[in-house]
Amino acid sequence: MATLKEIARAAGVSTATVSNVINGNYKRVSEETVAQIQALIRQAGYVPNQAARSLAQRESRFIAIIVQASPDENIFLNPYNATYVGALIVNLYKKGYYPLIRFTDDFGAVEQDIRGWNVAGALFNGSYSRYLENLESLAFIPSVFTDCYFDLPGVNHVRLDDEAGGRIAGDYLYRMGHRRAAFVAMALEDSDVDKRRLVGFRDALGRHDLTVPDQWVFPSADFEAQRERLTALLGSPDGPTAFFCSADQIALHLIDFMRSVGLSVPGDISVMGFDNLPIASVSVPKLTTVAQDIDQKALVSVDTLVRHIQNKDLTPEKVILGVSLVERESVRRLG
Repeated sequence: MATLKEIARAAGVSTATVSNVINGNYKRVSEETVAQIQALIRQAGYVPNQAARSLAQRESRFIAIIVQASPDENIFLNPYNATYVGALIVNLYKKGYYPLIRFTDDFGAVEQDIRGWNVAGALFNGSYSRYLENLESLAFIPSVFTDCYFDLPGVNHVRLDDEAGGRIAGDYLYRMGHRRAAFVAMALEDSDVDKRRLVGFRDALGRHDLTVPDQWVFPSADFEAQRERLTALLGSPDGPTAFFCSADQIALHLIDFMRSVGLSVPGDISVMGFDNLPIASVSVPKLTTVAQDIDQKALVSVDTLVRHIQNKDLTPEKVILGVSLVERESVRRLG
């Protein structure tokens, strides 16, 4: 493997000039020299040592991405996590930063790791406040939390208008003639996102003097564990005609469950999701959902983080992103 010094010697330039080309700083280097150095780098198979560069420049180019998950969980099996974390990585590369990914179910335990990794900043993906209770502050490093309602001093927040999303779902189901609707959460006890979406859903239906009874609120997507309760509700003549799920992933599992008990969607029951993941447009039936722009959320999160890395005197920011309705095939009009 060639070294930076060897590349410089072969090009007849200083190591500083080679370093400038590697880092994309072309202002003081002629086009001819840039082309020559890049050709030598390709020929030699030179790979810059990012950790060494960070130490030498006293400026880290690493970003910690902390994903809420149990230590033995493959977070990329979750389509939302795969889409969002992938978008974060793409945007970090565009800014010249490199990700270090950590899965954890205890955000408070990662502070020592973040300090030891010599990262420039941290992106936290998770909405469960109980994971943050031991984390008093991250003011020592620029950080961004997404989908979080926990007020952490000195930290930037990027999230959706989750209550507005719930209202969109409630208003849409009402317009489609549904007067009895249930709600399914990912983890209602822990997730403030689920709670806000339920609040908005109930608010929208409440404006039409309709309610979502507590027995029609399913706190998790473990349908097998709730099979008896769910099948009894579906078999009732006064049961819900539609379900609003707090995530597309839940909605697709619910549709599969409906098939397993002999019901069709939307023929027998309507199902609506939240997120507008790519799979929602190719599922059977195609899923009606409340859409968030995941790529935009990743872009805003990275831009916010980099802005605070570059100017650590900035006041912490709170960005709330909008949501919208995407109508497809999984909700039937009644009446």
